Amino acid sequence: MPNIQRVRVIKLGGSLLSLKNLQETFHRWCRENPHPLTFVIVGGGGIVDAVREINAANPIPDKFSHWLCIDLMRHTARLAHQILGNVDLYETMHDLQQTFSSSTKDQTTPIIAVVQIGICFKPEFPNMGLPANWDVTSDTLAAAFSQMFAAEELIVMKSADVPIGFELNDLAEIGLVDPHFADLAKETKIRFVNLRTF
Repeated sequence: MPNIQRVRVIKLGGSLLSLKNLQETFHRWCRENPHPLTFVIVGGGGIVDAVREINAANPIPDKFSHWLCIDLMRHTARLAHQILGNVDLYETMHDLQQTFSSSTKDQTTPIIAVVQIGICFKPEFPNMGLPANWDVTSDTLAAAFSQMFAAEELIVMKSADVPIGFELNDLAEIGLVDPHFADLAKETKIRFVNLRTF
């Protein structure tokens, strides 16, 4: 079984799905920053923003909105899988666990897999104590996923630059991440990448 410490997680912002030449840019970044095993968590992007708009006009329960958005992220993951090309798509826990099976221990080609975040977060799961409301976004879900798999690094790919010398709590105050991100990410090495300017 490969060392689980060799996991890297990339949180791909949903807004980047509209980035022209995303496939080329993403794979160029991965080639310049190689890693044996990368899991990609894809944000909700415009699909989730549409739910926010509906909720603003016609308020719906936070819990319903939260789980609806996680369900909708299945589709952004599938979109990313199609756009990125030459990556795997894990839609079940079995898919994810197979990565750590003996059959992959001698893998020499780097594995990059888009993971359906909903396989790890469900209403009946503990979900690391996170509330089911709008304060929890895909950034925090990616940070929680990173903890679950003891990722050695979390790469947060966004459509915006992060201020130099930032503190994680500061990023929540200016709206770049949600309020729960800092607590879950503090044990993980974090790198922010503006993929639109890479």
